[in-house]
Amino acid sequence: MKHNLTLKHIRLFSIFIVVSYFGTIITGCTGTSRPEKTVRTSSADMEIGGLFRMNITNNMRSIFPHNIVDASATNLMNQVYEGLLCLDPETKKIEPALAESYTVSPDGLIYTFKLRKGIYFHDDEVFKGGKGREVLAADVIYCFTKLCEPSPRNQLYAFVVDLIKGARSHYDSGQPGSVEGLRVIDDYTLQIELEYPAPIFSSILTHPCGWIFPKEFYEYKDDIDMWCIGTGPFKARSIKINEVVILERNKKYWRKDESGNTLPYLDAIRCNFIENEIKQLNLLLEGNLDLILEVPFRSIAGLKNRMEESNKDVNYHIITIPGLRVEYYGFQHRSDIFEDVKVRKAINYAIDREFLVDSILHGYGEPATHGFIPVAMPAYPSDSVVGFSYNPDLARSLFAEAGYEGGKDFPVLTLQINDGSSTVIEVADAVQRMLTRVLNITVEIAVLPRSLHYEQIESGQVGFWRDGWIGDYADPENFLRLFHGKLVPEDSVKASFLNTVRFKDPEFDKYFEASLRERDEKVRYSDYWHADQELMNQAVVAPLYYEKWVWLVNNRVRNLDYSGIGVLDLSKVYFAKNITSGLAQ
Repeated sequence: MKHNLTLKHIRLFSIFIVVSYFGTIITGCTGTSRPEKTVRTSSADMEIGGLFRMNITNNMRSIFPHNIVDASATNLMNQVYEGLLCLDPETKKIEPALAESYTVSPDGLIYTFKLRKGIYFHDDEVFKGGKGREVLAADVIYCFTKLCEPSPRNQLYAFVVDLIKGARSHYDSGQPGSVEGLRVIDDYTLQIELEYPAPIFSSILTHPCGWIFPKEFYEYKDDIDMWCIGTGPFKARSIKINEVVILERNKKYWRKDESGNTLPYLDAIRCNFIENEIKQLNLLLEGNLDLILEVPFRSIAGLKNRMEESNKDVNYHIITIPGLRVEYYGFQHRSDIFEDVKVRKAINYAIDREFLVDSILHGYGEPATHGFIPVAMPAYPSDSVVGFSYNPDLARSLFAEAGYEGGKDFPVLTLQINDGSSTVIEVADAVQRMLTRVLNITVEIAVLPRSLHYEQIESGQVGFWRDGWIGDYADPENFLRLFHGKLVPEDSVKASFLNTVRFKDPEFDKYFEASLRERDEKVRYSDYWHADQELMNQAVVAPLYYEKWVWLVNNRVRNLDYSGIGVLDLSKVYFAKNITSGLAQ
């Protein structure tokens, strides 16, 4: 039965209830530190319940699973959605999630999944009586079928469209229908058949593109990017995109802890979107936030010194995570300027990456002087990839060979960056000075709102821009996929969602495509290495640095889990008893 409330009405109603339920927590940061309800207690030092308060500095473009392209949206929606498989944050191994078990055929082509029984979608007005229904195999097949169809709300199709049998032909047809490799066996059993054996497939199933939602969700139509219905530990209570998101405990959640207690422990999560990094830092130090995910690098030394002073009683601790993330500048390969590899190489050699890491990141990163794949990638020989180090003489020589000796006749270069990050702006200012000093060119910086920045990049309207990629799972394939030639539309007017630089190179594609099919890990990683080296040989982009995650956490927070790729998991978080969020001394 179609619901009668529009999303706007639901939001207004939800906000009213949340204000009533949580007192003054929305109108200010000085309200109560937890929901006004009875706190459940399971041990002498463990407080069950409460409100977890966090902040995200970067805006989200969408929270719909097939359209999630931001780390901020992934972190927040990881509390709401689940897939067939998940990455266990403690063991770092892939484990069954919605699937109770699964098998792979001897030839590696057919994956058979058995679903857990009794898992329900979150209660929502799209369901009869507002009550979420049970998740069945048909729901999983529906989600993967939609993932194999062209849509403005499906930027993640590339992860499966050439992998699932029949997905490419289904996608290219543009018509609704079934996909050959997707089959319902019974209510709790399904099969996914691949075009070729792909060891990476289980990792892809942990990605947001594999999160499961109900078909009824599409009743939200144009509002689907701004609401969420999943099966995870928390469900939507109130959502005002890029202002405040309130998630509340899913009382029907299926997972339990080692003692048999139903997860999650928290009553709710409130996420604000304060862009000013110093303001959010002060809120945590004042005891009004429990977690911030972007700590200003210039503030870390002072925070550490404060912790080390014996006479200071601080209310926080710092978590540093080697990041599977790379910051880089992109070149539009279809532009007249950047189709010349000598220009791209000249810019690469003109950038002093050591300076960026030492002076701006304050050491919380590593210079990207090797390949595109971060040095923190497990088992990957990144040190042997030959990339770019600072070499101003070679930069000038290459620039002259390209016809721009001394910067003569080179047009004004615009470096486009997104707003919302002081680090991004500081790095852009530094690179601007480097390119001017080494190549004698004029560089202008254009700062755009994050959403508009990426819309213009994807549509091919930008020549030189700031970008970054965070690994969705710990495999080099996830980084190399950004440059697969098959992802570039022939029509230059069409958006190119992953391969935004529109790079097409037979040598790179040969190694990348071979890696997808290779079941021998040693051979597969050799293919990865050759593909990565080809990116450097062609100076496809200008990698700047591999950044570390630095989180600041309130001392009352316990059991904070995060994967090796920095994805947040709040399902087992609780607050320590007798430790207040209190003001830092």
